[in-house]
Amino acid sequence: MKACIQVRFKSFFSSKSGSNAAVQVIGSLILLMILFILVGLAASSFFDNSRGGANFQSPVAKIDLEFYEGGLPWGPKDEKAKFKENFIVLEHNGGDSLPLKSTSIRISGYGNAFTGNISDGSGTRLEGDTLVFYHDLSPEKKNTAYETRNEAVLKDGFWDVGERLVLCGDDSAIGTSDSSVKVSVGGVEDTSDNYGFKAGSEISLKVIDSEGRNVIADRTAVVEAVNN
Repeated sequence: MKACIQVRFKSFFSSKSGSNAAVQVIGSLILLMILFILVGLAASSFFDNSRGGANFQSPVAKIDLEFYEGGLPWGPKDEKAKFKENFIVLEHNGGDSLPLKSTSIRISGYGNAFTGNISDGSGTRLEGDTLVFYHDLSPEKKNTAYETRNEAVLKDGFWDVGERLVLCGDDSAIGTSDSSVKVSVGGVEDTSDNYGFKAGSEISLKVIDSEGRNVIADRTAVVEAVNN
């Protein structure tokens, strides 16, 4: 009888030790799960803050394309225009102020640019489907005339309601490949980064929030021939 009691006592003690071990394992797993959750929340919070927070919203604005006056340097006389005579006028007519550094513009249509140096005869004229991309609207890495022309818009770093922005086919930084205005023609990206679009043709223009990667405005216009 005494032996039987001793066996039962040992069995009970072993069961109790096993239960304690199981509890410890479960507790460790729960702690690990809590740790993973906390790490995930911290990473999520960091990502949101890097994008401007969980409440980040892309700006909303009404941008109108008032007109495009220009043409190509080559072609019928009444349609000819130099790069510096290609002008696009845009007006901010409502909504949020647009930060110049994070606002881009994309223009596409039938136009031209060139590679090499046209003035000394070593350049090559390119004409066809043309894509113009303004990486941002700040005066950095652009022709100085861009800053002079848009002085009222640029002074506070924002494109505000009621302000006009004027783009020109000669806005690229002259004499450098490090321009913030890039032009490709027929898929060729190594161009002069100057541009002109054919008079009488239609161009498409998009104003883009480059931070949120959203299109703010999508407009079209027919290129009016320059009156020389």
